[in-house]
Amino acid sequence: MDITLPTDVNNQVVPTGYNALGKARIITCERGKVRLATDAENVEVTALAPDLFRVALFAHGRAITYDSEAVLAREWDGEAARISGTEEDGVVSLSTSFATAHISLNPLRIGFSDVSGRTFAVDDPDLGMGWLKGNEQAALIDIPNPLGTLGTPLRVYKQHAADEHYFGCGERTAGLDKTGSHQIFWNVDPPRGHTALQNNLYVSIPFTLVVGGGKAWGFFLDSPAFSEFDLADEDACRSWFGTASGDLVYYLFCGPTPRDVLARYTELTGYTPLPPLWSLGNGQSRFGYETADEVLRIARSFREHDIPCDTLYLDIDYMDGYRDFTWDRSRFPDPEGMLVELRALGFHTVGIIDAGVKVDENYWLYREGRDRDLYCKTTEGSDYQNAVWPGLCVFPDFMNAETRSWWGGQHQTLLDTGIAGIWCDMNEPALFIPLNSTMPPGVIHAVNGKVKYHLQVHNAYGSLMSQATREGLLRLRPEQRPFVISRSGYAGIQRHALLWTGDNSSTWEHLAMSIAQLQNLGLSGVGWAGVDIGGFYGDTNGELLTRWIEWGIFQPFCRNHAEKLTRHQEPWVFGEPYTSLCRTMLKFRQQLIPYLYTLFEQCHRTGAPLLRPLFWSHPEDSSAYTVDDEVLCGDVLLIAPITKPGIEYRYVYLPAGTWFHFWSGERLEGPAHILAHAPLGQPALYIQANVALPLGSPMSYVGAEKTDFLTLLLYPAQGSAISYLYEDAGDGYEQIQGVYARRTIICEVVEPTTIRVTLGVREGTFTPERKYLRLELRELLTVPASVMLGEKQLAWQYYPELRSIVIEVDEGSEEQVIQLAFH
Repeated sequence: MDITLPTDVNNQVVPTGYNALGKARIITCERGKVRLATDAENVEVTALAPDLFRVALFAHGRAITYDSEAVLAREWDGEAARISGTEEDGVVSLSTSFATAHISLNPLRIGFSDVSGRTFAVDDPDLGMGWLKGNEQAALIDIPNPLGTLGTPLRVYKQHAADEHYFGCGERTAGLDKTGSHQIFWNVDPPRGHTALQNNLYVSIPFTLVVGGGKAWGFFLDSPAFSEFDLADEDACRSWFGTASGDLVYYLFCGPTPRDVLARYTELTGYTPLPPLWSLGNGQSRFGYETADEVLRIARSFREHDIPCDTLYLDIDYMDGYRDFTWDRSRFPDPEGMLVELRALGFHTVGIIDAGVKVDENYWLYREGRDRDLYCKTTEGSDYQNAVWPGLCVFPDFMNAETRSWWGGQHQTLLDTGIAGIWCDMNEPALFIPLNSTMPPGVIHAVNGKVKYHLQVHNAYGSLMSQATREGLLRLRPEQRPFVISRSGYAGIQRHALLWTGDNSSTWEHLAMSIAQLQNLGLSGVGWAGVDIGGFYGDTNGELLTRWIEWGIFQPFCRNHAEKLTRHQEPWVFGEPYTSLCRTMLKFRQQLIPYLYTLFEQCHRTGAPLLRPLFWSHPEDSSAYTVDDEVLCGDVLLIAPITKPGIEYRYVYLPAGTWFHFWSGERLEGPAHILAHAPLGQPALYIQANVALPLGSPMSYVGAEKTDFLTLLLYPAQGSAISYLYEDAGDGYEQIQGVYARRTIICEVVEPTTIRVTLGVREGTFTPERKYLRLELRELLTVPASVMLGEKQLAWQYYPELRSIVIEVDEGSEEQVIQLAFH
């Protein structure tokens, strides 16, 4: 049957029931803000910073408010924006030193430009902002909507330029480039074995980074309700962004680079905190470590097999009947003693906590929350109940600040036992009746003395549980950095917890899917994230596990995790050659920790993700937009994982610059498409010329052999590059008082016969324990005639198998310039 959709004068599809805003009048023009009104709608356009604007639509007389679970409350101290134009002109401009918001009044349409003349995020001329008739969502769930509490479904339509590509959108399946897709933002626990067709997952971040013509801008729709992005899917000439309830509040980031957009976005929604150093090593988990004896056996096996592992994760098996903050004393009779023994073996231990609290009159946590009225409610006023792992449960109302404070304090018992970190799970929230469901939209929350329905705040529930956990740990252990991991979240989750991508599957398809998945999370402000190595559901095998570890060691969060009924997948389970290959890769992860920690500090300070798409530093390279099976780890390493069985070769795209194959030392010039050989145990890995890769010891656990140097690995080539090394105590907050060490490393080939490496002045007052820094320069085809530090001749060694020169220099805070001269 043919269906003819209504169209506007430009032959574009018009959504049924959509009402575009018409003529607007100016209400006020004040410092950095223009307020306008149409019939019953108020619109505000505000310049918060030179490259950041906020646009808000409050329909049908709703109060103007910017309350948000994502955006940090702060006074923006940016410059005053210039306002020009009048109502008689029909156009008003709000201009900063970098960008301008152009506001046409009849009809009301908004677009943006920058000082280069670039225009972007321009409202569709026919549709612009508007609302949809009625409130279909409220009608479907049959709940009251007093005084427009739920608001009206709202949208903004933007013109889509042919060269624009959309990235980010939080936790997504399928590929990196989301152009031509329809994205849904509604947190769910997806069915077992979900595929790339599963649009929405555990995390909703309605933010997109838009790249085109070598420049970038960003769009964030601040709504924890059901939201949608249509990214030139319905119509190739326009995109739309909408929320099902509440107000339409969006933030427009002007760029012009991806780095600029992410820096401003994370300033708005919060930076990733510096992690405790111990959390960056390899982790091991399983839903199915059912006794203390089994946990200790796993720990000892790692040491016996000489395989690095710093963290063990306890799933719900450790609890008494799956009750939060308890121990099953029959299977874990002495948790304190177990954790002491694990610490002696060099392990930190993380315990899981679920969102559901078992309904049990003999359970102290249930009684406390009930007596203090801290659980989510039905419309009749009783505690909302549903089944999860413990059976019938109630659910803390994390929208309530009192609940968050109470919940955070409950972690004291686990900390006293020796637990080092908390793992928040089932916090979409996930429910068992019906299976894979979530909290009904009519459930009631208490928010700052007001009442809200769950449908208005759903996507924020997991973030607020994580916030409660982090804030509790900060109060209980103020001298230590909290370690919190979450499965669910909303925009801004990065300031509360790291994310893991939930229950994936032990399939090659899920291995491949994870590469783009983590890049898009990074492009949505979540730099600290990872997927379950080896896969959670289903049985893995030796080849799949090894290939997954080859990729997993570069993830910000590195953990092997599996479901109870699956085959065990610890790194030694499949025997040789897999055990040795996994050992080698996981030792390499330990060596990478100084580099990863440096990247984390950059992420904490600037919002730059650890895992970056190839276009991150080359937004002008359109060939990089669709490369979703490769990734940059910082600015130094490019990883192209093998994601199919029985394969040793794959095509790799190298962006502009000089690159070296990490294993063979082959030199390559980008941009180039190449065929890479990647046998098992040697993933396709490339290192950028002249950029230093800090490497530490291959083992970090207690009792491991310690070294008194750190290696700065360099591959010199014509030209120069600057890189960084950051260090501090690895925990605590002394770095805020300047107790840290940051230095630049500049490597330059100034002429064919001279290489100069400059170690900049060490910034900060932290002094590393080591005595030496070790410089290793690889792929030098001849030995130097001299290696000088000023007037001092330095000793060096040449290793012909790597064509490398190794130089040790004293660790010091002053600038050191090392010059190698060749005949």
